[in-house]
Amino acid sequence: MNSQVIPEAFFDSLSLAHKLDNFLDGFKLEEIHLFSYFSSILFLYRGHRISDWHYKFTLDSMGYPFSTEINEATKRHIQNGIFEKRNSYFTISGRGTDEFIKFKSLSNFLKREEFLDAACTTSILVPYKQTERALLSDSEINKAKKLDNNSWLDQSEIYQKFRDLSQEVGIVSDNLVVPAITWVNFLTEKNKL
Repeated sequence: MNSQVIPEAFFDSLSLAHKLDNFLDGFKLEEIHLFSYFSSILFLYRGHRISDWHYKFTLDSMGYPFSTEINEATKRHIQNGIFEKRNSYFTISGRGTDEFIKFKSLSNFLKREEFLDAACTTSILVPYKQTERALLSDSEINKAKKLDNNSWLDQSEIYQKFRDLSQEVGIVSDNLVVPAITWVNFLTEKNKL
């Protein structure tokens, strides 16, 4: 029996795959989860309720954020030939790109695109491995690793830290890329201490 794929996870995984494939020439499925998680943090940063993101995250066995809804969507994309396996990576097929272009203009998805785009653009402007290490070291992920439990990641602390950091460095920007890069750089510096 096939699980129901929620529209937000369907679109988010498609959008992130399209961007990561363009930026990195392929992607791993765990990167879809990671950048979706980062997108949800940016969504919170803009003052939205996390419940309005429509799906939550736990940690997988590798320490990456994991969403059952994103997982179901990526499985469906693979089944339908939208994601194609290339060695140890996936790529988005021409059909997948067509689907992305078709769906991104819908109003509900257009609103989400701002957060998905900012999260992925960070991986171009900051070296990808640095971005990945920084995101995987955020306090909620580290707390969940230490507790070794599968409960939902609580993003409320991240929201407040992100807000405080933005106010401290004086970030006032309608463009989410600036606070996204600031957050990645903050996490990078914090890990050096």
